[in-house]
Amino acid sequence: MAVVGMACRLPGAGDIDEFWRLLCDRADATGESPPDRYDTGSLTSPHADQGSPNSAQADAGSPGGRRAGYVDGLADFDAEFFGMSSSEAAELDPQQRLLLMTAWDALEEAGLRPDRLAGTRTGVFVGATRADFVERAFRHGPQAMTAVQYLNFRSVIPAQVSYAFDFRGPSMLIDTACASSLYAVHSAVQSLRVRESSLALAAGVNLVLRPDEGIMMSHAGTLSGDGRSRFGDAKADGHAPSDGVGVVVLKRLADAVRDGDRVHAVIAGSAVGTDGRTTDQLLNPSLTGQLDVLRWAYEDADLDPALVDYVEAHGTGSPLLDPLELQALGEVLGAGRPADRPLLVGSAKSNIGHAEAAGGMAGLIKTVLCLRNGQVPASLHVEEPTPYVDWDRLPVRIPVALQNLPASDRPAVAGVSSQGVSALNAHVVLRQADPAP
Repeated sequence: MAVVGMACRLPGAGDIDEFWRLLCDRADATGESPPDRYDTGSLTSPHADQGSPNSAQADAGSPGGRRAGYVDGLADFDAEFFGMSSSEAAELDPQQRLLLMTAWDALEEAGLRPDRLAGTRTGVFVGATRADFVERAFRHGPQAMTAVQYLNFRSVIPAQVSYAFDFRGPSMLIDTACASSLYAVHSAVQSLRVRESSLALAAGVNLVLRPDEGIMMSHAGTLSGDGRSRFGDAKADGHAPSDGVGVVVLKRLADAVRDGDRVHAVIAGSAVGTDGRTTDQLLNPSLTGQLDVLRWAYEDADLDPALVDYVEAHGTGSPLLDPLELQALGEVLGAGRPADRPLLVGSAKSNIGHAEAAGGMAGLIKTVLCLRNGQVPASLHVEEPTPYVDWDRLPVRIPVALQNLPASDRPAVAGVSSQGVSALNAHVVLRQADPAP
């Protein structure tokens, strides 16, 4: 499958070019929570000193020490352009508004005219977990329970895109927690393979409009005390949550070549799978589950895992999850790997925070840009590698400076991983596109 178009709205980056510059400049785009989201100063809990040691660091129950990654321009929307009145747009979940604009941008970036796609079997696959906008409205009491809120149910998010562009293919929302957008990519690929779709938009969207989940995660110890995601570092203590919207336009490679499309990268294969009962508790991460999905993904791609040059990890900065993920990558992708070509593993979450349902999409776009530009940006906040990884045995390295992909006589190969609290693991395999004639 060919990636023929991309667009994003991420913390510190309004498009893919800005995102690439942010990554190459080693920028940390997280910041203090703006007052138009919620008043972090009032978010205190008498139980913040109980449970995880990170809870006390999380500023008396406030979400993530008040630091996260935020997308600007939530209210920006050209209602008339999308055939809506200003009053209709004002009642619409900003997740839908930003997704509509980003979908248009992705089609424009692909050089595909939406009017010529109207009526075609174009599929829309969206990873999303939040319904903050409608849930916030419901808190205002019975007077807020108007019929217009039907449009803000999560299941309507992909339907809004299909309706706006008159796409007739599948239109589905996927919620597998933080693995949602990579599962959306996997579903889009499968739909294209069986010719259920002629073109597919895969997307992830996540806007943090309520503090509730952040407070809960503070108590659970999954958020960083100072809002820094330190993937693979000895001081890793969790992640910073973030907004994110990303869309990729996918097409069968033969069709893209036939139509003269610009191909950013090629999706060679993918796999998803759950942990089953391979751990003692549902929410505990599983090494077995990750190993299975990695092997299945490279079997699907018909590629030797030892050929992979770079992996964009799930990489949240968790002292429990990161070592397991690095071990799984080292075991599957390290087998038979030359000693002088270690696997590079990084995480965009160190730059922009964890965009939850859209986190995998941010990682996918970053990886496509790496393949297109032949470079791998640094992962931030890595000062001392975690002692819970056997770095001498496993041939994996976290890049701490911008570096070129290894020189080779073959197209570079990369992978993208996501893991959800739903115990769902996802991995997508990509390779560089052949030079365009």
